Amino acid sequence: MILKINGTDYRVKFGVGFVRELDKKYYTENKTGTVKFGLGLETQVPILLSGDLVALSEFLFLGTCTEENMPAQREVDDYIDQLGDVDSLFHEVLEELKASNATRIKVGELEKALKAEEEALKAKEETPKK
Repeated sequence: MILKINGTDYRVKFGVGFVRELDKKYYTENKTGTVKFGLGLETQVPILLSGDLVALSEFLFLGTCTEENMPAQREVDDYIDQLGDVDSLFHEVLEELKASNATRIKVGELEKALKAEEEALKAKEETPKK
C-alpha cells in the first residue's frame, strides 16, 4: 500500500516491524516490569474496526516504520483530514491487514469475535422482555 503525502510516496507495510512498533506502545507487564507482553493488535484492531480515525492514522503512521524516511504523525493526520473518501481508506487498510502474514490470523480472529459479539447484542435487543 502506498500513501502519497505532500508529493512523497510512502510504503505502508503491516509486517512484523509494524507489529513490533505497535507492541512497544500497547503492552502489559508483570508486577516487577521484567516481562512485557505486546497487545498492540489485540487492543487496537477492535478500535480500528469501530471506525476510529486516530487508530487509522496510527496504523498508517506505524505502517511506514520500515521506510528510511517516515512521514510525521501530523502529516498522516493531515492526509486523512484532507481525504475525500475515508471509508475506502479504512477498507484498504483492513484488507492489507488481512493479507499480511504478520497480522492476518489475529485480525481475522478479532473481526470474527467482534461480529459474533454484535450479533449476540442484536439478538438480545430483539428478544422480547417478559
